[in-house]
Amino acid sequence: MRYRIVHTSPDRVHLALARGRLSPQEADILYYALLERRDVIKVQVFARTGEVAIRFRQSAEELLGWLDSLSLSGESGVKVPAVSARADSEHYKEKIIGMLLRRFLKRTLLPVPLRTALTVYRALPFLWHGLRDLAQGRFGAEIIHASAIGASLLIRDFPTADSITFLTELGEVLEEWTYKKSVDDLAQSLALNISKVWKVGQGADELADIEDIAAGDRIRITMGNMIPLDGIAAEGEAMVNQAALTGEPLTVRKIPGRAVFAGTVVEEGELVVEVREVSGQTRYDKIIQMIEESERMTPAAQSQAERVVKRMIPYTFGTAVLTWLLTRNVTKAASVLMVDFSCAIEVAMPVATLSAMSEANRHRLTVKGGKFLEAISAADTIVFDKTGTLTRATPCVEQVVAMEGRDPEEMLRIAACLEEHFPHSLANAVVRAAVEKGLRHEEMHSKPEYIVAHGIVSTIGEGRVVLGSWHFIFDVEGVPLLPEDEERLEAIPEENSRLFLAIDGHLAAVIGIADPVKEEAVEVIARLKGQGIRHVVMMTGDSHKTAAAVAARAGITEFYAEVLPEDKARYVEEQKAAGRKVIMVGDGINDSPALSAADVGIAMKEGADIAQEISDVTVSGDALGQLVVLKQISDRLMPRMRSTARVGIGFNGAILLAGLLGLVTPGTAAFLHNASTIGLSLYNMTPLVEEKS
Repeated sequence: MRYRIVHTSPDRVHLALARGRLSPQEADILYYALLERRDVIKVQVFARTGEVAIRFRQSAEELLGWLDSLSLSGESGVKVPAVSARADSEHYKEKIIGMLLRRFLKRTLLPVPLRTALTVYRALPFLWHGLRDLAQGRFGAEIIHASAIGASLLIRDFPTADSITFLTELGEVLEEWTYKKSVDDLAQSLALNISKVWKVGQGADELADIEDIAAGDRIRITMGNMIPLDGIAAEGEAMVNQAALTGEPLTVRKIPGRAVFAGTVVEEGELVVEVREVSGQTRYDKIIQMIEESERMTPAAQSQAERVVKRMIPYTFGTAVLTWLLTRNVTKAASVLMVDFSCAIEVAMPVATLSAMSEANRHRLTVKGGKFLEAISAADTIVFDKTGTLTRATPCVEQVVAMEGRDPEEMLRIAACLEEHFPHSLANAVVRAAVEKGLRHEEMHSKPEYIVAHGIVSTIGEGRVVLGSWHFIFDVEGVPLLPEDEERLEAIPEENSRLFLAIDGHLAAVIGIADPVKEEAVEVIARLKGQGIRHVVMMTGDSHKTAAAVAARAGITEFYAEVLPEDKARYVEEQKAAGRKVIMVGDGINDSPALSAADVGIAMKEGADIAQEISDVTVSGDALGQLVVLKQISDRLMPRMRSTARVGIGFNGAILLAGLLGLVTPGTAAFLHNASTIGLSLYNMTPLVEEKS
């Protein structure tokens, strides 16, 4: 690719491409190719002038050398979203510039008869839509606009009819652009972020980069994990949660031959998926559809405001008719008809919600619907899981106590081989410890089975291997605890979490995992209480001693230990039945029932995929303090929503009054009405919480 350097500085470069103006496809290839580079911070592509501005780190020479070899053809191999926010922005800019240019040329070059004919022609779609709605008994904005344009045409006030038509069209384009930009920004934040998958190979599975997966390859998805690519089930059987894409409340059975979709989660069982789509864009497109169509995006405050303004539309129409009957002044009546109370509510309020969700994402929070922000604002109770939530998302193995003279490193290797299939903070700690010690743990066992709230069962050779909690190993499996083993267990501090490994019915090893409380936990809990959360609870499957130690360090007075997943969910339901609004925060498969039962389920991103899929909000696991930011955003969004409704209705009411008094023309009324909607939308796109510098 040939270019000329327009300007350069230590971390920025501005280039003019030799080819000049770029097509939408070429601009997207250049934009997304640059974004894929780790040394690129920000990119701006100016398709019309064929220029690009790049902010980067490290070496300018290396970046420019790479650009020399970049091809902008469709066969470049660069992954471009099927729905491009950059292309959308360019499309709307071109559309608005074209509208303004055509209006200028029409008013300056065309003779009056042609201008009049063109005005009538452009008014016909408005009149048709208004008559259609009237025939169907629907009183909406289309009838009001059609009436205003029709009234202007009847009195042969063609300039006014032309102005109303133009301003209405321009307002619709601006509103659509504002809304679509908010949707695009949010969809980008919800897109999948999976980098590794288990690729089925000859003899054994191997961990591969998702970019290296091609159509026709097979990948293995175990229980609790997300399906990263579209495909066909080739082996196995599983119950798959598809709620994020289809809204289905129940899991769907998948057997060989059935289609599976990126972004869905295996709740039970295991699948080998033959990949059909590898672009990674199908999920993005489905997210956009989910955002635009899902009713759970809508907070109750917005729904109530929409019902109010819809009831006002017939009164607006009736006021216009009454104005004409009393004054016989079509201009005044048309001015009244240009007032549409619904636009500020139906456009500006959704923009406020989408903007708040996008702002949450900038703080490493992903919110799946506006109604959840409203529920967080009203919440008075929060229930925390312990491991990976109140404690660090990256616990570490402190010691491996081997029994019966076994090799501690071999025991750790076996545990890591089992745990790598079922991601959880403790499982990740075991796998990480094996990697740090250089222990290779290729597949050496049969298919591992995860038993919720207990642990993992598998076989190595002829031996049965189980890994899990005290309850699972000693109560369920009946493994004996020898006196000499009890003495060795005392070497592991009480505050450490413990994983027990048994082989062939004998205790083989105990893994002590340091799981310290997050430093910010005490401050976060105190601040949440200051924000209206009156009831803070911790629930864990760990022992009472471990739970008591963690609760004391986190500043929590109410806690429950040795609980099962159904116990957590039952507690949440009891609190809701008592009239409380409950937030549940967790990260594991065990937390999924409680996350689903709560008014708002919040999952830590480093936890199990199923917990993230079922949850309503996900938060970065190393930033518990982001819960405070989430509460701030939610608490400030609700007053903004209410003020949007008040200002929108009040301002348009003032325009209606001005029209009745003859102080504004229909064209001015249309301009003021659209300006108020755009102004409120732009205001609602401003941050609710100040960014930290």
